[in-house]
Amino acid sequence: MQLGLINYMFRISLLAIATLIIPFSDYNSIQVNATTSYLISQNTNQQSRSITTKSLGVGGIKLSMSEAQVRKILGRPVKVENTFMPAIGNVRTLKYTGITVDLAEDVKPGKFTVYQIKVTSSKYATVDGIKVGDNQSKVVRIYGNPATIQNGRLTNLSYGMDEPSPAGLNFSLRNNKVTEILCFYLMN
Repeated sequence: MQLGLINYMFRISLLAIATLIIPFSDYNSIQVNATTSYLISQNTNQQSRSITTKSLGVGGIKLSMSEAQVRKILGRPVKVENTFMPAIGNVRTLKYTGITVDLAEDVKPGKFTVYQIKVTSSKYATVDGIKVGDNQSKVVRIYGNPATIQNGRLTNLSYGMDEPSPAGLNFSLRNNKVTEILCFYLMN
């Protein structure tokens, strides 16, 4: 896939088949589905450090981890939701206070692996130490100059990679402070 097409496909428009509503007063409900669009940008600035597969994790949870590994790290979830998404198949969502982990069913029925991690609490940091509440300059210092989308008072900084699978890290900011971190694989 060409980078331009990926950038276009990954706009943060968060259209939905399934709606995740998390009952936290400081959390905005968003819609997520298999065709969810995210903006991914390769860092082409030579002073930038692009993300790698090692960067794809938050709160000790990494993409592709098994459900058992997630539960060992985070414990018992506050809520578990099982849904079906046409482009992905069976999806299990583990909701914790401040972190939501979405898992897709593997080829082996009943086995789920992480494809998306969403964080709204400063309790959880990326592999590189960014957490909710950090300022934009710290994100840019660690990850480089990103693709940026301004939507009213909300700013989204997006970092991505194409290989070995399309994936990314998105940081939502309000008043130059990180309010949400999204780590994901693009699911087709």
